Amino acid sequence: MDDTELTSTRAQTAQECAETLINFFPRLSRIFKSQMRGGPLTPPQMFLLMGIQDLSELHQDGAQPGELARRACLSSAAITAALDDLVDGGYCVRAHSEKDRRKVLVHLTPLGTEVLHEVRAGSEAAVHGMLAGWSEAQMAQLTHSLSHLGEAAEEYVSQMGPHPSRLQHEGSA
Repeated sequence: MDDTELTSTRAQTAQECAETLINFFPRLSRIFKSQMRGGPLTPPQMFLLMGIQDLSELHQDGAQPGELARRACLSSAAITAALDDLVDGGYCVRAHSEKDRRKVLVHLTPLGTEVLHEVRAGSEAAVHGMLAGWSEAQMAQLTHSLSHLGEAAEEYVSQMGPHPSRLQHEGSA
């Protein structure tokens, strides 16, 4: 195979991968949403709680609303309204940073942690059921691939900056 054929084959494989992932995401979303049915929070609220937890693990002092807004692709006003609802429901709290009193930080409350744990446990159980017929090798391969995909996604998102629509796609000028 020459370089042109290799490039064409790689592009075709990348296209198939993209199509498969795009078709898979709604199915995975349905599994996740089914675990929230009848629960106290909407899927966007749960994703926001997950963001608070993730950022709190990255930054010991807590999640900053601005960073939550960037991750969720929401405006400052929208993230403020969403956090107001979660604070009013007792799922998280706002506090000023001890290091810099101008900074507002968000932390999960025990109730927020509990609800998040329950939904994650239900989702994990659903995925376990979905993978029941898989071999250990297949599951290990999936885990390895998803780990790399997660790293690639983080790298891609980090290139977006504050204006995701301005990200240049490979091959565009």
